[in-house]
Amino acid sequence: MLNIFMPIMLIILSYLIGCFSAARIVAKTFKNLKITKVGTGHPDTANIYCNVGKMLGILVGMLDVAKIYIYLLVLYKALLYLGMPYADYHWLLLFGAMVLIGHTLPVTHNFKGGRGIFTYFGFAAFFAFLPTVVTAFLALIMVWKFKQVRFAQYMIVMLPILFVYVSNLFITHKHGFIFPSFAYNSPYPNFAYFGVSAVFMGILNFIVSKRLGEF
Repeated sequence: MLNIFMPIMLIILSYLIGCFSAARIVAKTFKNLKITKVGTGHPDTANIYCNVGKMLGILVGMLDVAKIYIYLLVLYKALLYLGMPYADYHWLLLFGAMVLIGHTLPVTHNFKGGRGIFTYFGFAAFFAFLPTVVTAFLALIMVWKFKQVRFAQYMIVMLPILFVYVSNLFITHKHGFIFPSFAYNSPYPNFAYFGVSAVFMGILNFIVSKRLGEF
C-alpha cells in the first residue's frame, strides 16, 4: 500500500511546492502590492524587476531558483536516507516537473502563474550544476550586452541539455563525469529524459505566453 501512495503523495507535494509564488509574496511583503494589478499583471520575476524594483526582482528570481533546487536536494537526501527507490533521477525528474507545473499553473492562484524560467534553471542545476551555471553566465551576457532577453530564456532551457549530451558522449573519465552534478551523486540524467523535460518546459511557457496574448 505504501508503494502506491508514496509516489502519489510526493507528486502532490511537489506540485504544491511549485504553487508557492515568490513574486506575489515579495510584492505584498515589501511594497504592499498585488502583483496582478501591477505592470503586466503577471506574477513573475520580469514584472517585479521592471515594475516594482530591480533588487526585488533579483530576489524573486533567486527564490524561484532556490525553491526547486533546495526542495529536490532535500527530497533526494531524505529518500536516500530512508532507502526508498524514489531517490532515482527518473522519479526526481518527475517530481521536478510537478514543481514546474505548480509554478506555471498553480491551483492556489486560479492556474495563473509565472513563466517558470528561473524555476527551470533551479531544476536543471540540480541535475547538471556546472553546465547550468555556465549557461547562466552566457545568458547574462546576452541580456546585458545584446539585450536579448527572450533568446537568453531559450538558452537557459536548451544549453544545459546540449552540454549534458556532449559530456555523455565525450567528456568522461574513470571516476565519472568531468562536470558532475553538485547535488546528485550519479551521472547526468539520460539525454532523452532531460531533453523531454526541456520540451515540457517549452510547452508550459507556451501556455503562459498564450494566456498573456503573446501568440
